[in-house]
Amino acid sequence: MIVFRIAKEKWITDLSGIGAKLSGGRWNPKGLPIIYCASTSSLAILEKLVNVDYDLLPDDYFLAELEVPDSSIVKIPIKDLPGDWNQFPSPDKLKEIGKEWIENGKHLILQVPSAVNPTEVNYLLNVQHPLIKKIKIKKTYPISIDERLTK
Repeated sequence: MIVFRIAKEKWITDLSGIGAKLSGGRWNPKGLPIIYCASTSSLAILEKLVNVDYDLLPDDYFLAELEVPDSSIVKIPIKDLPGDWNQFPSPDKLKEIGKEWIENGKHLILQVPSAVNPTEVNYLLNVQHPLIKKIKIKKTYPISIDERLTK
């Protein structure tokens, strides 16, 4: 399965989850490393735009295509989430779900709906799972985010 992530050039091949560990996110509390990926490159861009002020976007973002084994995935449907799951800021319950998934350690991938576009999905990668070593970085390339997306 191919998934996409955006990061600064310096970090695009780093699969340690350090960024999410340092800042926390919708699905993980600070201190818990994971990698956030999207099902499409366009969703990866949208997810980045809603989380970073366009004027503060660095000009050294790269997009990575990752090949991940899809043999170890658990899916969370919208119906199993709290009613406010897609709000900003996100409810703490989502961090609890992510923490429980990481600590459980059974699956490499947690598939979750995108709060930006609930018809698409994001993939969270458990960097502590043994299958993390099977992930292949297929391509990385520089991207620029079109300013028209912010109008």
